[in-house]
Amino acid sequence: MVVMTATGCAPSGTDLYWQARDVNTTMKQEIADLQFHIFDGEWSTSEYGDIPSACGANGYRFSMGRTAPYDDGWRLPQETTQAKAEALVAWLDEHDWSGIIFRSYTGGVTSVTIEAQKPEAYIDDLLINLTTGVANDVLSLRVTGTCEPGDDDELVTLMYPDGLGDYEERPTEHPSTEPKFGLATPSPTPTP
Repeated sequence: MVVMTATGCAPSGTDLYWQARDVNTTMKQEIADLQFHIFDGEWSTSEYGDIPSACGANGYRFSMGRTAPYDDGWRLPQETTQAKAEALVAWLDEHDWSGIIFRSYTGGVTSVTIEAQKPEAYIDDLLINLTTGVANDVLSLRVTGTCEPGDDDELVTLMYPDGLGDYEERPTEHPSTEPKFGLATPSPTPTP
């Protein structure tokens, strides 16, 4: 539970850590559901999503990127690019995503983009890029989290007490894998 004062001060110390861990886990679980729907296998992690960045006056957010495999022959089951995108839009709508925007292009371009948001899962923007190629489909997810109250520098220190020198992104990850959250094990030491 995060305790905030009546003046709206941002959480700090272990309260900030646990709030951010909940935010990060919720966001990643929501994206894992989408990943399972698209492909039940290893996804490339272009941005793992557990290093906070600054936003707003005193806030942090997480961002992440995932890409379906580039293997020859990997395809979404629908026949056309338009049908593949429409199926993804329908799934997002059925799973309570909002602000869904579908952009397709003319002139033989085989790429489409879909945008959506789910603030209750701490997702400010989901961008799906889908390109159908000769040998396979290429699909990437780019996720920008909501801006949450708390100092990003303090949060980085809590999550990575020895600094980011030993930070290693997982190059691939299955959606069912428990996501990592920093290197503080099991949780940070309260700041004095």
